[in-house]
Amino acid sequence: MAGASALVTAMTTDGWGGIRSWFGRWFGRGHAEAEEQCLVRLDRDRTALADGGGDAAATSATLVNAWAVRLQDLVDMDRTAGEELLEWVRQWQADQPEAARRAAAVNQKAKASGHARITQVGGDQTNIRPEKA
Repeated sequence: MAGASALVTAMTTDGWGGIRSWFGRWFGRGHAEAEEQCLVRLDRDRTALADGGGDAAATSATLVNAWAVRLQDLVDMDRTAGEELLEWVRQWQADQPEAARRAAAVNQKAKASGHARITQVGGDQTNIRPEKA
């Protein structure tokens, strides 16, 4: 999740070109077609983030979740990829401390009235109100 959050945050930074290239190579693992597919996704998602409209936070969260799955899938298949990703995250955090703080920030807002209770969790939550007996 840290890698995905850092990646999506990095999409809005000045050093994006180098990061984009690194992730393309990292995903490709020596296969040009896989690298190109990753680069297309990165470009598409960066555009979506830039064009996020009124809810950039929601767009960012959606992208982080999608990239977390992609990153985890590759790491599950290749332990070396996981080590490389962790090293990239550490280096990126050291090089971009302000962006790293933004990537780690979680903001949740909730409002209750009457006798309502609020439970906040990461991700989606479904609340079902039992009918009165």
